[in-house]
Amino acid sequence: MAKTTRPSVRQRRVARTLRRWRKERDAGTLQDVAGQLHWPHAKLSRFETATYPAGPAEIIALATIYGVEDEERDRVVKLAVEALDDPGFWRDYGPDTVPTYLTDYLETEAEATAVRNLEALLIPGLLQTAAYTDALVRAWLRTPDEQLVEERRHLRQQRQARLDHPEDPLHLHAVVHESALLQAVGGVDTMAEQLDHLVSKAQQPHITLQVLPVELGPYPGFGASYHLLDFGDGDVAAVYLENLDDGWFIEDEPSIEAYTLNFERVSELALDTEASARRIAEIRRDRT
Repeated sequence: MAKTTRPSVRQRRVARTLRRWRKERDAGTLQDVAGQLHWPHAKLSRFETATYPAGPAEIIALATIYGVEDEERDRVVKLAVEALDDPGFWRDYGPDTVPTYLTDYLETEAEATAVRNLEALLIPGLLQTAAYTDALVRAWLRTPDEQLVEERRHLRQQRQARLDHPEDPLHLHAVVHESALLQAVGGVDTMAEQLDHLVSKAQQPHITLQVLPVELGPYPGFGASYHLLDFGDGDVAAVYLENLDDGWFIEDEPSIEAYTLNFERVSELALDTEASARRIAEIRRDRT
């Protein structure tokens, strides 16, 4: 088997699940399990590390050995098939709009059932208005490019559409530092529209919006921004971090637990949802 290109997020989730099955059920070493299937142990190793994607037949064979319930087995088979067959809406854009590092995030967000987002300086992308997004993109570009501004706005709107899905909306819990609400992004009218939009979206039952007030001072993880993505199927969440021109996932369990605990702590320190809505309304009244 030849090595494939960089494994997708879905393929890594399948690999992580196969590894978890073997360890949680004390099924033995790679050699032990591979021997039962008359496979070379290197084959199973490739499946568990996503060096080579496991197909439905291999997943079913492993699930049978491990005694995995049919429902869980079928979920992983479905995930493996989708990893090969579903290119994702972001594939319609060029590398200037969707750089390589962002592809992984978009794929993961599309699979997630819930997103927890801490933002220190910006309005969360899933809650940005078109005008706010346009102003940010224009500020980041070295040279004017209105086509790129339009493409990035459209991409963001496609992501946001999951919040409005009539049957299975993405759940969002955003904690935003008050300084993000005070930034003059795009001017007075743009910020007025953005603040109104936040109050409106926060009324939806699957969206929780909290504000970290400036009077709080330093808090755990002060200045950090990150995303925690949950899959709702018992799979380990992923943490996504981003800097000026790159982004990456943290997938080891101790780090995920640390970020999860941090989010819980800042959520406890932030204003509750009603007080947050009042704070946003006050800023809207006083500064726009």
